[in-house]
Amino acid sequence: MAAEKLQQLLNELQQQGAVISNDLKDALAVALGKLPLVSQQEFDIQAAKLARAEDKLAQLEQQIVALEEQLAQQR
Repeated sequence: MAAEKLQQLLNELQQQGAVISNDLKDALAVALGKLPLVSQQEFDIQAAKLARAEDKLAQLEQQIVALEEQLAQQR
């Protein structure tokens, strides 16, 4: 009789634990959904774009310096 009661209590505790666990998972999913997260792939794409933009900017800066030098020599 006591073993049956203990087994019943154990089953109820397991069920309640599963409910609480699911509720926590749902709450965590909602909280994470509100964060401004990006995937690693998207991060890598944006990092590559930034690197290309920085390279292009460096090239343009060099062209400006060269044009300024040409302009100074013409004066």
